[in-house]
Amino acid sequence: MAFDSGDIRVAGNATIHVAPLGTAFPDPGTALADPWVDLGYVTEDGITATYGREITEIYAMQAVEPVRIIATRAPKTIAFALMQQGTEQFLLAMGGGTFAVDGISGFMRYTPPDPSIVDEKAMLVEFTDGGYTYRFEYPRVQNREGVETKLVREDATTFPVTMQILVPANGDPSFEMVTDDPAYDVTPLTTGTNGQEPDGDGEPYTGEEPQPEVEPAPETVAYETARR
Repeated sequence: MAFDSGDIRVAGNATIHVAPLGTAFPDPGTALADPWVDLGYVTEDGITATYGREITEIYAMQAVEPVRIIATRAPKTIAFALMQQGTEQFLLAMGGGTFAVDGISGFMRYTPPDPSIVDEKAMLVEFTDGGYTYRFEYPRVQNREGVETKLVREDATTFPVTMQILVPANGDPSFEMVTDDPAYDVTPLTTGTNGQEPDGDGEPYTGEEPQPEVEPAPETVAYETARR
């Protein structure tokens, strides 16, 4: 791929939506509606997606480099700091709980969840740039960190959150990216330039170059002739 500044994307308008676990993701290009909740502003540090990979290297006595690598873990997290106050933001940061109206004061009163409660969600991160949409769908996530928030005189109060990406119960992928950006067009990977078969043999293109036929060595031909 040649240098092309038109393929650079900026996610300045990214949004984070959460919904109850098991909520279906809407079709791409469809507006998000109830029960999806927009979590609003996050700090200017933005959204940090970490797709980790932990490996074990296997060495042999006769080699100084690894002879094999085995992937042992692939932890994935999405981290951000919520800026807006609200029921959904607070409950997500705290890992669940309930709000109710105090019967005496009329104020809202929060009660933490039982420690055994697991507050899992479906989450969607989306942004648009250059007229193209990127949507990251996470069917099953859970806040894995405690909450450390500061009450200071010259800055906003925030709720830092780190969502652990979990394997869905039905075995589906733990996340998927959906985009209409032509930079991700997979057609050249399957059909070659302009949709044509690059090798002209009429067979599906696999990306592998055809191997020439190997003719028998001259000594072998002479020997077979003599036997006849």
